Amino acid sequence: MKVMNQEKRTYYVNITDKTILTEPVDTPSFVIYATEKEIKVLQAVFEESHEADFATYLRAHIPNLEYHPVPENDQYDEVQKVIYSIIYHLGDAEAKRHIEQMGILTDKKSDDPEQIRQFR
Repeated sequence: MKVMNQEKRTYYVNITDKTILTEPVDTPSFVIYATEKEIKVLQAVFEESHEADFATYLRAHIPNLEYHPVPENDQYDEVQKVIYSIIYHLGDAEAKRHIEQMGILTDKKSDDPEQIRQFR
C-alpha cells in the first residue's frame, strides 16, 4: 500500500483561474501550506466550483427569468465559501487576514465545512 507524503509544502492558489501552483507567479495568489491529500481536496472543490459556475452561467442566459434565490446560486455561493474556508485554514497569516477582511466566512456553517473535516 502506498502511503501519501504527509509533509506540508508551500503552494500558491489563484482563486480567479482556480489554479494551485508550486512556484509563485505575478498574479495575486494566496500562500498555503498543505499536504498532497489537502491539495487533492482543494482541487476537488475547485472542480465542484466549475460545475456550480457553469450552472449559474446557463441560468443567466434564460431571457426574462427574474432573479431570486435559486439552488444554482446558493450552490455557487456555498462552494466559494468552502474554497475560502480551506484557504483560510491552510493559508499563511496574510491569506487569513485577507479572507477575514473580505467577510466571506461570517456564518458558522462555513467555518468548518465537511471538506475540511475530511483531512484534519
